[in-house]
Amino acid sequence: PVLIWDYDYGTAYAYGLYRNRASLVNANADQLDASLRLTNLQFTDNGTYECVAVARGSGVAPQEEAVTMELVAWVAPNDPIITDDYNPNTNNLTLTCTSYTGNPAANLTWYRDGSRIYNDSIEVFTSWRGYLDAQSTISAIVNTGQSPTFQCVANHPAFTSSKSVSVTLGAPSVSAINISPTPTMEEPLLEHDDVILTCMTQDGIVPEPVYEWQHDGGPAPANAQRYGNQLKIFSAQVEDSGTYTCTATNAMGTDTGEVLLVVGGFIDIIQGPQGGASTSTMGPGAWVGVALAAAVAVFVLVL
Repeated sequence: PVLIWDYDYGTAYAYGLYRNRASLVNANADQLDASLRLTNLQFTDNGTYECVAVARGSGVAPQEEAVTMELVAWVAPNDPIITDDYNPNTNNLTLTCTSYTGNPAANLTWYRDGSRIYNDSIEVFTSWRGYLDAQSTISAIVNTGQSPTFQCVANHPAFTSSKSVSVTLGAPSVSAINISPTPTMEEPLLEHDDVILTCMTQDGIVPEPVYEWQHDGGPAPANAQRYGNQLKIFSAQVEDSGTYTCTATNAMGTDTGEVLLVVGGFIDIIQGPQGGASTSTMGPGAWVGVALAAAVAVFVLVL
């Protein structure tokens, strides 16, 4: 049971997981009326609740009446995400929009360049914890000369406003390569630092680009690992310094960007004049290091 109310004594008892969460509201023993309140509502509270009233009297068989009510605890799903699959041989683009872990499942709607798409395939899956995942898939024939924008909109009773995500068909464009941690004159990159290079392309481009990395025209260092559009250099060494080139490619085209990485000195990142390039030069900090080294050499010679 969730709660038992003994109106003769005016007491109520909550049980198990409902202890300290279940209580009576507006209980009236004279009218035999009461409402059940659940605080800290949880997803596991979903289900059918039954109110059973039992009348007992001396020398009279107990009489019982019951009424049921269905409780649905709203759970706001995650924001929608889009995955893609493009076939360059048929120019067929398949997009799947998914909104995870809701109750009830989110309502998903597709738009192409602002116009509603009606021929989507909708499925709802139940996760292992009982949450509902909504998934909607569309297919469209597109040409390389086109750049349509597809938008998936998710609506849910628990949302104060709809959530949406968009993708655009097109070739990737590398705008910059970011270095983390960002080197400065006060805090240059040092040996044994973990360095992450991020190849920046426009958001929401499909097909999803594939990223390749080169170091001084050759393969990336052995102590580097690719993660999507990132290259992580573990325990960077001085010999890891040099020019890194990122190439982003999808079925619509390709673009590249470059950055100069200096381990043990300061670099100043300068955006290239072309739309997809990024270059770097050694900043004042590097020349200070050279000047200090020269001063030490002179001092030794004088001694």
